[in-house]
Amino acid sequence: MKNKQNKNLENLADNYGALVDSIFRFIYFRTNSKAIAEDLTQDCFLSVIKYLKENDVDNIKAFLFKTARNKVIDYYRQKSRIIYSDDLVMANDKGSSDDFSIRYDVRIIKEKLDLLESGDREVLAMRYIEEMEIKEIAEAIEKSETAVRVKIFRALRKLRKLIK
Repeated sequence: MKNKQNKNLENLADNYGALVDSIFRFIYFRTNSKAIAEDLTQDCFLSVIKYLKENDVDNIKAFLFKTARNKVIDYYRQKSRIIYSDDLVMANDKGSSDDFSIRYDVRIIKEKLDLLESGDREVLAMRYIEEMEIKEIAEAIEKSETAVRVKIFRALRKLRKLIK
């Protein structure tokens, strides 16, 4: 068991750069605040490291997203706010005029995403922004893979309807 825990910690350390960026975007997408996202990302990783010292995890990425999701929920519970003020993070936005139509399209999609329920926004963000596998999303939100596929399908259908 100790060997598996050490392997989990090594896996986390080896993939930290990519994982921290994904978790930060995931949290920022829900809080719309860089400072809050940085704090919650740090809390998320500290909690996961503490947990991994004592326990075993099969999928570290899914476990991180589950922990991040819970950190955001806890944050809003503590602040007694309405959950989610979504904003898309354009990681490679260079600000060129060629990107204007893309940014315009993203703004429209963002406005329509705001009209979806938080659960729908969440699975769409995990699947299409964070590019998570269905299995990872299922583990993160504690649903079956079939339920996640259906949720994504229905959320996309709602989003398409809103965009048209």
